[in-house]
This record gives sequence, C-alpha cells and structure tokens, in this order.
Amino acid sequence: MANAPTTVKDIMQKDVKTVENNTVLKDVITLMNKHDKDAILVIQSGKPTGIITVKDVLIRAIEAEVPIRTIIARMVYTNPLVVIEQNATLEDAAKLMKHWNIKHLPIVDKAGALVGMVDDRQIVYADPKLMPIMDYCRRK
Repeated sequence: MANAPTTVKDIMQKDVKTVENNTVLKDVITLMNKHDKDAILVIQSGKPTGIITVKDVLIRAIEAEVPIRTIIARMVYTNPLVVIEQNATLEDAAKLMKHWNIKHLPIVDKAGALVGMVDDRQIVYADPKLMPIMDYCRRK
C-alpha cells in the first residue's frame, strides 16, 4: 500500500505573522525584522487579503522614496492573494506557485481562514522530486 501524498498541512509554518490592512509599513518592517520573516500576511476580518514581502517593501516603498511612516499595508501589499486549501498536495502547491510565479503560499481551511503558510524552500526540502517544478524560483 502506497503512502498518502504529503499535504501542505503536513509541512506548513503554523506561526504565520500577520498585520491588519491599516498597519503602518514601519511596523510591518519591524515585525519582519523581529521574527526574521521575509513575508507577512495582511488580514481583514480574520481572512488573508494580501501579502507583503521584502521585495514589495523595496520596490513599492523604498524605491518610490515615500516615508515608511506614511504608508499603510494595503498600499504596498500584493493582492489578489493566491492561497491553497490545507489538504492540497505538495505537488499541487508547487504547480500553483509556479503558475503564479510566487515564493510564499498561504494555507487556508475550508472556510477560507488562515491556518499556515509554505514557501518554495519548504516544498523542495520536503519533496526534492518537485525541484524541476520549483526551479523558476532560483532564476528570480
């Protein structure tokens, strides 16, 4: 009998750092630094609505030379947010990430509530056979 495929729930980070839509970008950056995260999810009413990555901060705020104390999360986050249901397989997640050209994938339950997050490195580490699908990440 073959083993059931690994799901994203099996490997996801459960301690996902989040901020509200109106959080000042300075506070988002502080949270990223304090917890050594390169992505923070933006939530509204308990559901993920966007994601802020280090790249978002650099391109949408710093490069634009706008003071970070005057920017709120929803002004720089990536939206719409691509998510996956917690019982999806790692292969499903890898294909979705490749399709959307993303490195972080929030995990939701059937009601759409945030339950975790995976990134490209976690997927390849958990299943090295998925490296050809995830290869796009190394070229960024």
